[in-house]
Amino acid sequence: MRQLRTSLALLALAFGSLEAQAPTHPLDGLSSTEHWALYDALIASGRTDNTTQYLYVGLNEPPKAEVLAWHAGQAFRREAVVHLTQNLRGYEAVVDITGNKVLSWVEIPGRQYMASRSEDAAIDKRVLSDPRVREAIRKRGITDFTHVSCSPANHGYFDLPEERGHRVIHVTCANGHGRTNGYGANIEGLVIVFDVTDSRILRITDSGVRRSTGAVGAYDVDAIGPTRETRSPVTMVQPGGPSYTVTGHQVSWQNWKFQFRIDARRGVVLSTVRYADGGRDRSVMYQGSLSELFVPYMDPSDPWSYQGYFDLGTYPSSFGGIASSLERGVECPDYATYFSGMVVTETGRPRERVRAACLFERSAGDVAWRHARESGNVVEARVKRDLVLRMYMTAGNYDYLFDWVFQQDGTLTVDAAATGMDQVKAATGTAADEQYGRLIAPGLVGVNHSHFFSFRIDLDVDGVDNSLLVDRLVPQQLPAANPRRSIWVAETSESRTERDGMRMSTMAQPEQWRFVNPSVKGPYSGFVGYQIDSHSAMSLLSADDYMQRRAGFTEQMLWVTPYNRGELYAAGDYPTLSTAGDGLPKWTAANRSITNTDLVAWVTMGFHHIPRPEDWPVMPVARHSFEIRPVGFFSRNPSIDLPKP
Repeated sequence: MRQLRTSLALLALAFGSLEAQAPTHPLDGLSSTEHWALYDALIASGRTDNTTQYLYVGLNEPPKAEVLAWHAGQAFRREAVVHLTQNLRGYEAVVDITGNKVLSWVEIPGRQYMASRSEDAAIDKRVLSDPRVREAIRKRGITDFTHVSCSPANHGYFDLPEERGHRVIHVTCANGHGRTNGYGANIEGLVIVFDVTDSRILRITDSGVRRSTGAVGAYDVDAIGPTRETRSPVTMVQPGGPSYTVTGHQVSWQNWKFQFRIDARRGVVLSTVRYADGGRDRSVMYQGSLSELFVPYMDPSDPWSYQGYFDLGTYPSSFGGIASSLERGVECPDYATYFSGMVVTETGRPRERVRAACLFERSAGDVAWRHARESGNVVEARVKRDLVLRMYMTAGNYDYLFDWVFQQDGTLTVDAAATGMDQVKAATGTAADEQYGRLIAPGLVGVNHSHFFSFRIDLDVDGVDNSLLVDRLVPQQLPAANPRRSIWVAETSESRTERDGMRMSTMAQPEQWRFVNPSVKGPYSGFVGYQIDSHSAMSLLSADDYMQRRAGFTEQMLWVTPYNRGELYAAGDYPTLSTAGDGLPKWTAANRSITNTDLVAWVTMGFHHIPRPEDWPVMPVARHSFEIRPVGFFSRNPSIDLPKP
């Protein structure tokens, strides 16, 4: 019996099922028991009916002051936020799980509720039952409709008269015949504009029979050929087990301590991040998470012109939660600790997404610090070790990796990487093929596009009240008497309002952004601080482009707002078919003070993608990152005390 208990304990550590545990912290993710409790409360309220479909369930976080004042063993509130639909209308409810009651029930603006698989299935059935659509498909030589499907190509919105107050979708079709993996053959030139609100086709655009793409993106052995031989495999092992400790949802490693959960919309959510220094835990960040992911395509023809995906705000239900299951030993080391996430099905039933995140240490042959003396003959160096909390997101044709990397020198690095498949259209064999993309495979054009990630970073540097200092690197001309002609200097200014907190850092005009605590002196000068170091691509869309206006958060690399419990999503709470200006542009229009107060930083990280043949059929992982690093927070290198190997 003792051996069985030991085996079960090791299994729990290896797979880390968060949902099997009752919540022990106010920011713990919802358990399966809590999912059923909120479901029963909604049923008992009488507000649901037989058309109710659940799209998202997540923790409704307690006010920050409550969390910071809470101590282990004390009771805490448990509330959930629920997105659901009934009779083609969207609603958001807040449920008191402990009290078994619905606290609020509000209707989501008419067309802006999240997408769902059942909605896609209903659109497919309705569109394919239309004789005009079937005839258009037959014209392309397709008579077997068994594997033909039609689904929304996008959830774009331009505030056109036909779109106002209606959920209007542009639909395309594909033939899955011949597909093993990858995607079916696109039925080119056929676009169906469908009004979901009235369940009717507004119009069918058929620009004529075009060359088919054929089944695209196949990456099985038949398609790619034999795999290469890899001799002397490289493996990472940790025979002594992890040196971190996981207690409930809380992690301790080296000098770091933090809490986390897995949310169906935001993915991994880090909270109460602290660093032990001189015998005391010092606060660094109250919370960090992904906030939105926006992918606009750069082709002016329909349906491409409508393709601007808000993956976090629109598709969590379609994805079954944004965190996808990880393959053990491939996407994370075999020795990693794996954690499950809880998502909701459309019937309201909770479902466990296994291995939705992983935690592991890595040492990849890098050094934490090094110095050589006596002409390089005497070297002092220390081995670098990181702690990585990882999640993968499968968003249709793309897969995204997100790493939160804790370093021994007090730095937290955020990595975002893209892999998966480019979206393609059939080539015409003319010069126009590469006007809005590039030929990346025989007969296939990869369409140009951009990826923009927004991260919500609630820094609490040695306390809640912080300020933003901007260090601008400015060239300075020197007097004629000096043999040097120029140097650069750091000119520091304080951003006092939200408008001042809208920042861009470019290669020509670089900036560094320091979040300081004006109440805590630094070790030598100024105040303690943490700096966000980020360089990113900026949006190239014009300010009057309605798609750009809907994704207003891409206008700046950094936004800074005073903390507001209800401001979580950079593009607004309901970006599906949203009108312009929601989210950060709307909130910051008030130009609130950001001086010596509780601040939230919103970091926009992006890259532009001109597809290339080397991206096909599955593109290599492309990484981008930013750092949250200490500046005057410590009196010396925090990793100087690392032991010799």
